[in-house]
Amino acid sequence: MEQRTEQAAREARDNPAVTGVARAGMAAYGVVYVIVAWLAAQLVLGSPDGPASGQGALEQLRDQPLGAVVLWLVAAGLSGLVLWEACQAVGGHRDQEGAQRWAARGVSAGRGVVFAVLAVLAIRTASGHESSGSGSGGATGRLMALPVGPVIVVLIGLGIACVGVFSIVHAVSDRWRRGLEPEARAGVLGQVVTVLARIGFGARGVAFLVLAGMFVWSAITHDPEKSGGLDQAIVRFRDEPYGPPLMLVVAAGLGCYGVFHVLRAGFLRGN
Repeated sequence: MEQRTEQAAREARDNPAVTGVARAGMAAYGVVYVIVAWLAAQLVLGSPDGPASGQGALEQLRDQPLGAVVLWLVAAGLSGLVLWEACQAVGGHRDQEGAQRWAARGVSAGRGVVFAVLAVLAIRTASGHESSGSGSGGATGRLMALPVGPVIVVLIGLGIACVGVFSIVHAVSDRWRRGLEPEARAGVLGQVVTVLARIGFGARGVAFLVLAGMFVWSAITHDPEKSGGLDQAIVRFRDEPYGPPLMLVVAAGLGCYGVFHVLRAGFLRGN
């Protein structure tokens, strides 16, 4: 029964229609990160156009000509990517064995959740829903008011830190190569992809570790306003010595992460 389920998942993943939509979703995911990087750079330079977050990036897309149509297409692509990652989680990663395969399948499931959240945000944004405006501080404040709220906030921070560490490990170990077709790993294209991936995953890891530190510190100090998203982190570090150039480097790295995923979309490979 288990083998039949895995075989069915692989067949669904390799269906040309599913693969095509997944590629579109991967490209859309990359574009979102490119816009986040642009918004982050704007914050560093003191001329913010919107929050440097997934929600902010999607709102920027919506405000462009035919933006709502584009967002619906982004949502469709991300939904296909969710299906593709779900199939990977059930029947993929056959090039690994034992605990490594189970870990890889868990990572695929986690990525599927991330893409699903972005897909829902895209649908809400395309439908005209605005962000609540309460910010992460407001959400953190509600958590902190619970009897075990500080513990929950610390756990959230540690979870974000794990994502950051995982991203940095990806940068230094080149594990991202497993999801690419061979032609994207060789020659000049391979060199370009390698540079983008290493810088991008590294910068994303640093950004997530900064966010994790803010969440943990807010729990320790019982001050929810000290938590926040990437935009709040950038504003706080912008006024520190050497803060602007460091934050611009992080923004550029996030842009590299986005461009890497746009390129990855053309060479997406299951295993």
